[in-house]
Amino acid sequence: MGTKEKNVIVDFEPLSRRALILPDKNMYELLINSGIFIRSLCGGLGTCGKCKILVQKGQNFLNQPTKIELDSFSKEELRKGWRLACQTRVSYDSLETLKDQNPPQFRVFLPEELLFEDFKILTSGLNKGVKIHPNIKKVFLRVEKPSLDKPFSDLERIQTAFKNSTNTIDISNFEIELNTLKKIPDVLREKKHEITLTLLNNRRIIDCEPGNTLNANFGVAIDIGTTTIVAYLINLNNGKTYGVASCLNPQTAFGEDVVSRITYSSGNQDGLNQLNSTLMKALNDLIKKVCNKANISASNVYEATVVGNSVMHHIFLSINPKYIGLSPYVPAFQHGMDINAEKLHLDISKQGNVFVLPVIAGYVGADTIGVMLSSQIDNEDSFTLALDVGTNGEIIIGNKDLLATGSCAAGSALEGAHISNGMRAATGAIDSITIDPKTFEVSYTTIKNKSPIGICGSGLIDCVAEMLKVNLISRSGTFNKTLLDNHRLIKTQKGVEFLITESSDPTHPITISQNDIREIQMAKGAFFSGTRIIMQYLREKHNYDGEISQIFLAGAFGNYINKENAKFIGMIPDIPNEFIYQIGNAAGIGAQNALLDTDLREKAHKLLNRTHYIEIAVEENFQKEFANAMYFPHMNLDLFPSLEEYKHIPKRY
Repeated sequence: MGTKEKNVIVDFEPLSRRALILPDKNMYELLINSGIFIRSLCGGLGTCGKCKILVQKGQNFLNQPTKIELDSFSKEELRKGWRLACQTRVSYDSLETLKDQNPPQFRVFLPEELLFEDFKILTSGLNKGVKIHPNIKKVFLRVEKPSLDKPFSDLERIQTAFKNSTNTIDISNFEIELNTLKKIPDVLREKKHEITLTLLNNRRIIDCEPGNTLNANFGVAIDIGTTTIVAYLINLNNGKTYGVASCLNPQTAFGEDVVSRITYSSGNQDGLNQLNSTLMKALNDLIKKVCNKANISASNVYEATVVGNSVMHHIFLSINPKYIGLSPYVPAFQHGMDINAEKLHLDISKQGNVFVLPVIAGYVGADTIGVMLSSQIDNEDSFTLALDVGTNGEIIIGNKDLLATGSCAAGSALEGAHISNGMRAATGAIDSITIDPKTFEVSYTTIKNKSPIGICGSGLIDCVAEMLKVNLISRSGTFNKTLLDNHRLIKTQKGVEFLITESSDPTHPITISQNDIREIQMAKGAFFSGTRIIMQYLREKHNYDGEISQIFLAGAFGNYINKENAKFIGMIPDIPNEFIYQIGNAAGIGAQNALLDTDLREKAHKLLNRTHYIEIAVEENFQKEFANAMYFPHMNLDLFPSLEEYKHIPKRY
């Protein structure tokens, strides 16, 4: 078979979208035909230079840069893989040199500014309440003017005004930033000796402003995920959220998961610097957005709290995460840390404080501490399972008496990675599915009711569960051979696939393949076996004989999945739906709570010290548990009374 007859696959990141390119199409046409709409003022004619893409894999098998591209990019940019989508084609002549080998799989990164995509990034979550006890406070003072008979310094008179005010803050041993001290003489006289001071931890004066600016007291809580980033602007006086902004993590340009980013940063300092600077630009853009929404200056944002997995945490601090990727997978440090914002190049008040929450282990980070803080799992009487499903998966089990945690590499498939028609939750993603048990016809919904262009995690769980219910697949995950002549089971080069629907590109229908089902099995198996391993640890090491009686599902995936279907495929334990709580972006809520209540930072350190960490993959029984968890469970109509209509179907084998 000639190269031009072979499928040439292009993966578009950070969308986790896969498409097949034809010999007569360029990358711009492939994007448009795949339903991925990008910014291009000239409509792909090559005159505007706006459709910039980064080819990360397969550069050697593309056409040479055109004159338009040579004028649009520097030699260094071209060397790195920057191209114009409308000018970039696969060179099928160069592919012929591969002879009988499979053609390479191209990987193309699409910068955020290029995309019109409307992503469903989860920013909200269940908040159980928090007291307002911030680390930043503002004090308004009327200061006595100096005179010849009282020629006291500005700072002495400010201290006297403090003592004479009704304010309960004691600044007898106060400290003051040098840059703030430099401002005081002019600021004090600008509004006739009326001044507002900003205090960190009730004793360090970090800023001053003329007049009364008590209400301009803000902080920002930041959740740095492998895939997405969310920033929340919060008034520190009343706890009100004034703005929320989110974006895809642009570090996806250097790798879609934490392992690839560890690899990218480990080679040399330049790799780490690039990851850090890319992240900081994204964070500062988000801060600018939320401040614009609230119509405030970023100089009035005096503190930030930050959560993220251990790798994101280290990159944020410009600490090389390479040893997290090497056995025994340890982070550089665990405890929370206060750092000056200017040193981190975070665009809030230059004297502002950044508190980074603690990390538990190499693959259980500050985001897990955030989940613990917001869910208050440590206060529960009932034995509770908390799952945070993202690019990676974190498992927490415990209650007020005992806490344990571990991680499993299961989330990426549920975000669309490694799934032939998988994608993240964006406009046009199929997010729920039902299958008629008699005709096998599919009903589905898409995000924002747009034409289907792919299938996201919640849709994948529904699809596999529905296929099990109607006996299209067996407990082992294989297609039912007696149904292979059904019109919805189609044969392709990849084997048998179940046809969900036609896509916007008629040559590329949306299907689920045998390999896709295996990916879901491995993902759900990782969570279920990880849960069992942690339970075994608690029973053997701590003599705990209880059972899980409630479940907290955190993260975007956990927020949108059908709980019954997640149980049905064996991803989570079988407990009544009323005891399964979808708690949203619990890590982000934890960051917000730590911003508003300083006492929670001490609690975070206590949680770190009392939580048992289990390295799931190296436990003795892991391989056995994982293999067993790959199977789908038998249907139990007593547990699923809503499935009564399926009782005529034989038990799955």
